[in-house]
Amino acid sequence: MKLNKKYGFWTVLATTLTATIGSSIIITFGNTLFMSGENAILMILAWIFGAILVLPEAFLMIEPSISYQKSGTGYSWLKICNWKLMAFWFGWILVLFVSATSLASCCTAMASLFRQLVGMEANTIWEKLIGVGILFLIGGSQILIKNSSRVTQFIFLVAKILPILLIIILAFIYGSKDGILTNPEINKDFTKLYLSTIMLIPAATLTGFAYSGTETATYITEEIENPKKTVPKTVVGGVIIVMLIYIIYTIALLSIAKPGELIGGSGEETIVSKLSVLPNWAKITFNVFAIILMIGSINALVLFQSRLVFKLAEERDIPGLFTKTHKRTNQPYLAMLLLMAFASLYVFSHTLTQIVSSFIFATILLKTLLNLSIINLRKNDPEYKKIYSKSMFIFLVIASFVTILITLLGILYMMFIQPIMSMEEITFVKLWAIIWQPLLMLFIVIILLPIGYYKNKLQEKSSKNIKIK
Repeated sequence: MKLNKKYGFWTVLATTLTATIGSSIIITFGNTLFMSGENAILMILAWIFGAILVLPEAFLMIEPSISYQKSGTGYSWLKICNWKLMAFWFGWILVLFVSATSLASCCTAMASLFRQLVGMEANTIWEKLIGVGILFLIGGSQILIKNSSRVTQFIFLVAKILPILLIIILAFIYGSKDGILTNPEINKDFTKLYLSTIMLIPAATLTGFAYSGTETATYITEEIENPKKTVPKTVVGGVIIVMLIYIIYTIALLSIAKPGELIGGSGEETIVSKLSVLPNWAKITFNVFAIILMIGSINALVLFQSRLVFKLAEERDIPGLFTKTHKRTNQPYLAMLLLMAFASLYVFSHTLTQIVSSFIFATILLKTLLNLSIINLRKNDPEYKKIYSKSMFIFLVIASFVTILITLLGILYMMFIQPIMSMEEITFVKLWAIIWQPLLMLFIVIILLPIGYYKNKLQEKSSKNIKIK
């Protein structure tokens, strides 16, 4: 069943911003500050650098999105290339390690916020059940309530502004010269601290996770009204708006925080809960706003990430029953339920840091293949609409591959080098604790290739038998 064109520019922009703003900055802010050595200048530069890392890929994705106007981004484009095996691989990697982890990170962080608010013990099964329960409640409302996905994007966009606005107000009230932003000891001689800003690489890699969601329009192009104008405006505009909001939030927060306060913790606590200068009412208010913010992110992610599962079913890379849409809402409800089930597995079996690492590593693999498919389509497909000049396109491709390499260096440092360097004593047990999950992920990445090859052979054989009959 076909999906209707039902989303205009403002709805798509609202969806982009609700999918991106807020949840990631709460999830990654403390770790980014740690990577930046608590230096305010480098912290701000990390957010700017993160946006720069995202932009080349964003610009590249605009061309094929406008040319084909199909949901599913790179998966659809690989199908047009007739790279069937790689399309199968791309689609499943995207669902398992990007779409599901995006949802899971928000659910895990939201459940942790709720736990802090009510005083529950950390890392209990009840905490995880709360996260999964709210996920299915949000997904169920989109499936059953007509126009809920359109209306709620605007509601949650407004709600997402609240915690950021609160921090800005608190900065005016409680900000002081003792804060990280103006502390002379923290902000002097940062070149020496960072060995010519080399440490910006892992810091900016973490901020890259915070920009995830700015590509929302390319997932739902098939459902967008006038995609030729809407897609480029929302993709590029989304990156710029998100960057500005993150920088303002960072400046406000660093003006309140004292040196050493924000570093440490599980990464699932709100930054505000660590600020000694703030009264309890401010911390409680922020936590409530942050929970609403997380719910808004989940709401947007369920909407646009489930469209890839729908596309996989359309192309027979998963059973066709996942193309079924609800009669009342035209939502692909089985695709949404499958995505939520995958996200739930991460919530129950991974920590937040592990989820984020899986996400970043998977995006490196996918962006590499995505770039190759765009190059092939631009060169060989007569239906491809060239927006950029040849020299500009070459520049964007080179810039995109450079950002992929930078991100790879950053994630390798975070996943392996930093944990090993922080060990007082290196043992096999400790090393195994670091590498077993990346090895499992690598195994799944590799095993999907023969599975896809076998699946394609079966489909080819079935098609030949039908023709003979």
